[in-house]
Amino acid sequence: MPSTTKTYAVITGDIVDSSRFTGEARRQLLGYLKLALTVPAQILGSAVMAFPFDIHRGDSFQGVLQEPAEALKAAVIIRAALRSSLKTALSNIIDARIAIGIGSITLMPDATGGEGDGDAYRNSGLQLDLMMQNNRMLFVKTPKEEINKELDVECALLDTLINKWSAEQALAIIEILKGKTQQEMADIFNISQPAIGKRLLSANLYALELMLNRYDELMQRM
Repeated sequence: MPSTTKTYAVITGDIVDSSRFTGEARRQLLGYLKLALTVPAQILGSAVMAFPFDIHRGDSFQGVLQEPAEALKAAVIIRAALRSSLKTALSNIIDARIAIGIGSITLMPDATGGEGDGDAYRNSGLQLDLMMQNNRMLFVKTPKEEINKELDVECALLDTLINKWSAEQALAIIEILKGKTQQEMADIFNISQPAIGKRLLSANLYALELMLNRYDELMQRM
């Protein structure tokens, strides 16, 4: 039976190879990160956040979600928002390594999500450290091992998909997750609707939607 204890999702991440960015590029990088971290609440609704994303150590971030079922979508949104920044002044693709920890929180902070404690925090923070060693970019850990085994495979495949997104594809993914139609997106980007369709097809939107739906199903078992 599902636990009666409130379950949260803690998202911990850091910018990959942030040392590449120095001077003005570094300042721009932090600006894009701050902007990217506002997009999940814009798409999912501010109520989904137990605590907003907080940036620490310059290139790391953490946030707490009330609804674990929205955590994977939030991570995808953040990575898409960062990858889409290639359309701006920076010449390097920006991406983030993200670990999602699902579980209880025994110490809920008063100000920022980074000072709490509990299984959700530990599952997220420890996994991020391990990911740095094995070149993983996306990982989810829950209290249930059978769910973890499935998500390990699926996140590896999803990561491969995201790593191939161009800035244009990442922008298209963000808009489709906002609920925009292809025609509305065509108007926004000033291109034809068939061109939008091809962009979403090449971004493997269908596979992304399957993964997000499956993740939601798995979270219902928590």
